[in-house]
Amino acid sequence: MTTLGIDIAKYKHNASLLDDNGQVVFNNLKFSNDDAGLAKLLTRIEASGQKPAEITVGMEATGHYWILLFQHLSQQGFDVQLINPLVTRARRNIGIRGSKTDGLDSMLIARLLRETGLKKSALPETEVSELRTLTRLRYELMQETVAQKLKLTSLLDVVFPEYKDHFADIFGNASRELLEHFPTADQLARVDIRRLTSLLSKASRGRMGREKAESLKRAAKQSFACNQTNRNLVLQIRMIVERLNLTLSQIKELDRETAGYFPELQRLLNTIPGIGKVWAPTILAEILPVFNPHRSNGGSAFVAMAGIDPRSNDTGEKTGKARMSKRGSKYLRTALMQAAVAAASVSKDPMFRAVYEKQRAKNKPHIVAVSHVANKLCQVIFAVLKNEKTYEPHTIK
Repeated sequence: MTTLGIDIAKYKHNASLLDDNGQVVFNNLKFSNDDAGLAKLLTRIEASGQKPAEITVGMEATGHYWILLFQHLSQQGFDVQLINPLVTRARRNIGIRGSKTDGLDSMLIARLLRETGLKKSALPETEVSELRTLTRLRYELMQETVAQKLKLTSLLDVVFPEYKDHFADIFGNASRELLEHFPTADQLARVDIRRLTSLLSKASRGRMGREKAESLKRAAKQSFACNQTNRNLVLQIRMIVERLNLTLSQIKELDRETAGYFPELQRLLNTIPGIGKVWAPTILAEILPVFNPHRSNGGSAFVAMAGIDPRSNDTGEKTGKARMSKRGSKYLRTALMQAAVAAASVSKDPMFRAVYEKQRAKNKPHIVAVSHVANKLCQVIFAVLKNEKTYEPHTIK
């Protein structure tokens, strides 16, 4: 087997080529991440007398810098394989110094490709890759909304501290509409009651009316807020509300878009308590690239991927289990933990609730109990996808 190992970098890659006998054809060839760099690599390979169809190319599946090179080399007829970074890292550490250099890594990858049973990373198909991009973007947008909500809450504590007592959700549609027009207690106290009633009724689709408007005006007039309206605070609140409105609308658009990916698989996951329409796309995007229905420990693999497995703590002073490892995908971990909370509490599913209560009975903290539920969720998710059957609630002994 002729193998080409490539160490991926942001601007320049490094390549090493071994012939059928494992002899070095060339080593430490640096080429840029563009058309000129690709031409340089192809010219060097052609000069060696090797043909693309006879060469297996290996590169680590880290970051995103490998994507373009993977695509171009595949189009040239190369058999391109993604190597699990954990494999190369472990092999590199076998050496006494554990050296990390581009030349050594490209040669290491070229030699690893010659081994049988080498663990390769599963390459996400186009549809899975697209879904992963969208769900991860949704995650980032949700993080932005959290930051914006925290900032808005702190500002309201200054301009209208009693405001939160008048809305079940101060970030709901009616509340955001009100804050966009009248961000402070001073402004709200002076607005015409008919205008305020109309605004609330329209924004809440008729659920709020004159009574809510009068209650807000009374609170605004008696508020412990600043006596004088600060234009700086008013501007901040309005801008934050505008950003919140835009971000939330983008999240809704992403939800509509991701619902169209793997609808049948999403339908199956939606039958599992806690997952629902929000988390099903994220879970699929993260696990499908490595999902193998024939694995006997598929659920455990999902646990490790999410980093919700316990990190061993074995020292001279104490032995046992420490906190969750958090070594895997933060996107999958967030989805599973949030789904676990809902599965154990909101859905009142007997099995997941039993898992949670069992841990709490052992005086385990809430988050630890939830992590056990998330672990169980991974097992259920694997079983549902493997058997292609909906989830059916059942109790555990």
